Amino acid sequence: MSLTNYLHTAKWFLPVRVALSIKYGILVSLRNRAYDLGLFKTYKVKTPVISVGNISAGGSGKTILVQALIEHFLGLGKRPAVLSRGYGRSSKGVVVVADDIGLKATVKNSGDEPFLMATNYPGVPVVVSENRVAGARHLEDNFSPDVIILDDGFQHRALHRDLDIIIVDFLKSPKPRLLPWGFLRESAVNISRADVVVFSKSGVEKNQENNLVFKLDNEVTDNLGNRHSLASLKGDYGLFAGLGKPDHFFKQLEAFHQPATVKISFPDHAQYTELHRAEIENVSCDYWITTQKDFIKLEPAFCEKYKIFFIAVKTNLPTSLLAHLKQHFN
Repeated sequence: MSLTNYLHTAKWFLPVRVALSIKYGILVSLRNRAYDLGLFKTYKVKTPVISVGNISAGGSGKTILVQALIEHFLGLGKRPAVLSRGYGRSSKGVVVVADDIGLKATVKNSGDEPFLMATNYPGVPVVVSENRVAGARHLEDNFSPDVIILDDGFQHRALHRDLDIIIVDFLKSPKPRLLPWGFLRESAVNISRADVVVFSKSGVEKNQENNLVFKLDNEVTDNLGNRHSLASLKGDYGLFAGLGKPDHFFKQLEAFHQPATVKISFPDHAQYTELHRAEIENVSCDYWITTQKDFIKLEPAFCEKYKIFFIAVKTNLPTSLLAHLKQHFN
């Protein structure tokens, strides 16, 4: 168990987490109030900006929704671009992950999710920057996109957005609380700040037009880029993933395929150090299945040796969001 997980579950540490959560909530509330009153400035760029975000920590499906938006605009003949912080990257400042020709950075310099999107959509500019305003201006000045899709942007209010999409995935969770006592980045009342609310995973509701439905591909991909049907894979297999909420991926894959012999949960955005790889090496399986986000951080030779495949996950745009896009962004 990691130190973070231990501290999160240890009863003796609970009073500290509660105190930190209260302090954190006050600071977040003051910051939001400052933006509401105009004390903190919001900067607008000429290009329309669509933000995809949430108020819970990790695992809601933001990257999958961003990819669906990319496909939507490409289907309309538009030029989308992606702007992200690049969580977990080794670089600082504005980094071009991909231009309109192809990849320009490594996964370590980019962060796993921006690199994943750049890999899947050649020709779509992807930029990472902790300063979203600087990143948006760089995209605008160098690539002239028709729309900038801001990944994980709900809390980054310095950049004006023309559409704020928030994913809610915690409606069935008991007593949602702020970090580090709970898993919320800010109070649930701030959902009202969004223009469009969609629901995923444990947050799905009866109104189907607002739900994100994640669909697994019926094929997996190996280290050479070859695709194989799930039905063709025989023997005992293992699952591993470094996601905010890996259980949803595990359950969906097992329902679609067959029960796994072993399941390993790594920290979200895991960099796959020697210790991480050893957990895979020390288990005897005929093959492994993971997410593309995890797969791209592993050496091809390692994937070949341990027969590791990735399976893609996609979603369609919810009806309510699609109607909004057709009205305002066609």
